[in-house]
Amino acid sequence: MKVLAVSPYFFPEGGGLERYAHALSRELASEGEVTVLCATRGKPRVETLGNVRVIRQRPHVIISNTPVRLTLPFELISLVRAEGFDRIIAHTPVPFYADVASLVGKLLGVSVTVFYHTGSLKKGSLIDFLAGLYERTVERLTLRGVELVAVSRYVSRVLRAKGFRSRVRYPPVEERYLKATPHYGGRYVLFVGQLTRAHRWKNLELLLRAFSGLRNSFPDVTLVVVGSGDMVPHYRALVEELGIEGKVVFKGFVEDDELEELYRNALLLALPSSESEAFGKVVVEAMAFGTPVLVSKSGEFPIIVEAGKGGVLVDADKDSLERALRELLSNRKLLRKMGVLARRRFEALTASSRT
Repeated sequence: MKVLAVSPYFFPEGGGLERYAHALSRELASEGEVTVLCATRGKPRVETLGNVRVIRQRPHVIISNTPVRLTLPFELISLVRAEGFDRIIAHTPVPFYADVASLVGKLLGVSVTVFYHTGSLKKGSLIDFLAGLYERTVERLTLRGVELVAVSRYVSRVLRAKGFRSRVRYPPVEERYLKATPHYGGRYVLFVGQLTRAHRWKNLELLLRAFSGLRNSFPDVTLVVVGSGDMVPHYRALVEELGIEGKVVFKGFVEDDELEELYRNALLLALPSSESEAFGKVVVEAMAFGTPVLVSKSGEFPIIVEAGKGGVLVDADKDSLERALRELLSNRKLLRKMGVLARRRFEALTASSRT
C-alpha cells in the first residue's frame, strides 16, 4: 500500500501531533511505502527519515500556528495522480493542510483517514472567533465522509458532540520508554511543551506564578522548562518580574536522549493545561521513568493519571497549583512512592493499548 501523510509540520519540528504522525508513519512504512508532505519553518527539502520519505515545503504565510501554502491543492493533486497513492492520512485540527488533503482525496476517489489531535479549538485568544467560524464551516466539510480517528477518549467525546463518530487510537509509545529505567529521585520540577503563542493553553505562565510562591520554602528546587517558541522572551521577562531568575532554567529544544535524562532526574512533571489538551504524551513519557505528574483536570488527564497514586489532578488556577506543589515537595517519601505507582500505571496503559 502507498500512503500519503499530510501534516502541518513533521518531526523533529513541532510537538505531540508531529511526534504522533512520525511514529504512525514509521509503523505504516514497515508494511508499504509512506510519503509525508508537510510545511517547514526551515529550508525546503526532500529527505528520508528511516524508511519514510518527507517532503518539506515553505508556507506562504503562517497564521497563528497554521501554515498556509496557496499552491498546496494543485501540488497535492499532481502528487497523488503521479504516484498513485492508495490512501491519504491527514493530521488536524490545525487548519488548511488537512482540509486540502480531505478535499483532494474526495475529488480523486482516494480513501481518507483524518487523525484528530485536540479537544477545544478555542485557546483563549483573539483567534477564538475564527476558530469557532472554522468549526461551523470548513471543518465540518473536512470531517464528513472520511474515516475519523481520535487520539484519546476525550477527543472522541468532543467529536461526538460535533456530530461525528470516531475510533480511538492512543499515541504509540516508543520502545525506549517501554525499556526505561526509573531513578525514583530528582532535583527539579519539569515542564515540557511548545512555547508559542498558539500553545499558551499549556499554562506555563500559570505554573511560573505558582512556582514563584515557593521560592522561600524550597530554595534548592528549580523549575526546568523544555521547549522553544516565540513566547520565550515573554516567559523570561515574567521570570524576572517574579524575582525567580535563579530558580528557572530554560533548556530550549532538546534531543530525545537529553529529554529522557530530564524525565528520569525530575522530582515531578507539571503540566496544568487547559481543555485544549487532547492527550498529553509527555505525561505518559514522564511516568515511564517513574516520575510523578501534576496535571490539570482537563482532557484525557483524569483517565491517564490515577489521582493520588502516580500523580495529582488539580484545578487550573494559581492557588490550587501552588498548594499541590507545596504538598508534594514537602514530602519526598510520598513523591518516591508516587513514582513507583506512576511507572506501574504507565505499564498498565501501554499493555491495554497493545491489546
